[in-house]
Amino acid sequence: MKVNFTFRHMDSTEALKAHTEDKLERLKRFEETELNVHVIFEVEKLNKTVEFTVTSKGHTFVVSETRGDMYEAIDIGVDKLNRQISRDKSRRKHHKGHQGAVSEYIG
Repeated sequence: MKVNFTFRHMDSTEALKAHTEDKLERLKRFEETELNVHVIFEVEKLNKTVEFTVTSKGHTFVVSETRGDMYEAIDIGVDKLNRQISRDKSRRKHHKGHQGAVSEYIG
């Protein structure tokens, strides 16, 4: 997983990076290929915003979350991203049974 960080109107901290990478580890179970993640941290007055853009196999997922606490925004944003990717993977799954089952009834 490749993770790029952008900090707007705030200083870069290793604690935020480590916490975010820790939470994003859960997304590896959905995709067999490399995930590219771009994370944008932004502060406007009292609002802390985190935006995730995940790209994999031609699919792009974007989630934005604004909270009073940056760590809370990261947690909720990753949960939303987790649901989006999970839903997309279940839609791509083949639900029509096995090919071998069809040939057994023909012959």
